Amino acid sequence: MPQALANGIIQGLLFAVVGLAFSLVYSTTRVFHIALGGIYTLAPYLLLSVFQLNVPWPVGLLAALILSATLGLACEEIIHWPFERKRAPAEIHLIGSLGAFLVVVQMTVLMWGNNTQVLRAGIDVVYNFAGFHVTQGQIVEAVAASLTLLAVFSWLWHTEIGLQFRALASNPPLLAVMGRDVRRIRRLVFALSGVLAALASVTTALDVGFDPNVGMRAILVGVAATIVGGRTSFVGAAVAGVFFGILRAQVVWHASARWEDAATFAVLATFLFLLPGGLHSLTVGKTRLEEQR
Repeated sequence: MPQALANGIIQGLLFAVVGLAFSLVYSTTRVFHIALGGIYTLAPYLLLSVFQLNVPWPVGLLAALILSATLGLACEEIIHWPFERKRAPAEIHLIGSLGAFLVVVQMTVLMWGNNTQVLRAGIDVVYNFAGFHVTQGQIVEAVAASLTLLAVFSWLWHTEIGLQFRALASNPPLLAVMGRDVRRIRRLVFALSGVLAALASVTTALDVGFDPNVGMRAILVGVAATIVGGRTSFVGAAVAGVFFGILRAQVVWHASARWEDAATFAVLATFLFLLPGGLHSLTVGKTRLEEQR
């Protein structure tokens, strides 16, 4: 049981990064960025290709992140901004994003095949901390995810551009009226989401490997985390991501891995019926009640 909890927290931190990546786009642009799953799928393959050129891993990682950011930006430039200019409904954005996801995944299969790949050689090192067994890959995952979340939230709450991100999520028309460059902020949103998805994907791949099917599973959890956490709350998406990591680990421990997705969407359905605004609505409602008093 404690081991399952530890595994769940580590996995949840990575889901928090994916949930934050999805939430950044959805909260600020109202785009259901399914193509983010394609970036999640592609990132480890990009890093593997760079490694095969005998490039040092920091350079390879930087290259993979830059390419992932570029792909995220391409989704905005080629798909969503043209649709936005034409006042296309949300369904059109969803179909366009899903199409981009399918194209990226199929190109990945054509170039690298369907087989599972690994980024590390040999058996992973296992450490024992107070009865908990943690692999070196899990330590890398936990540290990388924690530092990423800390850096992004510090940036969102303590910089001018971070304030503009939150303003775009809260009131886009007002931000435009105030003379801010909404177009530039949207570009940054899509690029940053690509970087976050790539970081989560690469660190996971170091631990358990990867294949062309990993993207859809990850992005579905990211979608669930965004909805459960609150559609306009970056913090809520991250908290919900950790929750889903713990939940899925407990389901695997007590039942089977086949029930992971079922448990995830059972929780999602419960929130949609009982608390459509997600966890963030509880905080908002409490704040309003205190103001009324």
